[in-house]
Amino acid sequence: MKIKLLLTAMFTAVSVSLFAQDDNSQMRTLFGNNDASWGGEFSFYGTGASFNDRFFGGGGFECGVIRNHTLEFGLFLEGFGSEPFTDYKITSDDKYFFGGGFGGALIKPIFMPNSPVHIAVPIRIGGGAVGYYSSEYFWDDDYDHHHHYNDDEEDETGVFLFQPGINVEFNMLKHFRMYIGASYRMFGSLNLDYRHSNEEIVGTQDLNGMIYSVGFSFGIY
Repeated sequence: MKIKLLLTAMFTAVSVSLFAQDDNSQMRTLFGNNDASWGGEFSFYGTGASFNDRFFGGGGFECGVIRNHTLEFGLFLEGFGSEPFTDYKITSDDKYFFGGGFGGALIKPIFMPNSPVHIAVPIRIGGGAVGYYSSEYFWDDDYDHHHHYNDDEEDETGVFLFQPGINVEFNMLKHFRMYIGASYRMFGSLNLDYRHSNEEIVGTQDLNGMIYSVGFSFGIY
């Protein structure tokens, strides 16, 4: 249901922006204009989500070039982790959590960019890794006696990522924007299993869902 609402919002944003453009008898293209303008931006953002009644937080950054103020091509890097929790299927007092990181390509149409409040539709495509870990490894303050990585990893796997979204952007200053956004994160395949029992921890669809974000951007738009 949530992905349908997101897609509907994206379609509505595109439709409204197209009807709002001024009529111009000269055809304009994405790549064929000799007088095309170029800009760029660097953004950093924080994310929040809830899966299986657990909070997942994260953050990342992205950078890209902007053509004609309305289309950005760039790259992104992002990491996330869940709140630590006790896993009663493991006979241990340690806390466990999901964590991961990924990166890839960013394509972002921007509609009515000169308006103080406008819409952007970021689409992220990439890959990375997601795992299930003991939190003791990541927050052990005794660096002379930390655990080995394999001792604290239940399972880890590579993933393909596709994440379409929609942002409401605010032109705060000439070279500064902020935005709030929502996107739907989809992993191509995600299966994590316990080491000793081969019982499934999470399946392919268990960590797919809505991601909410707040971001800040600096650049030449």
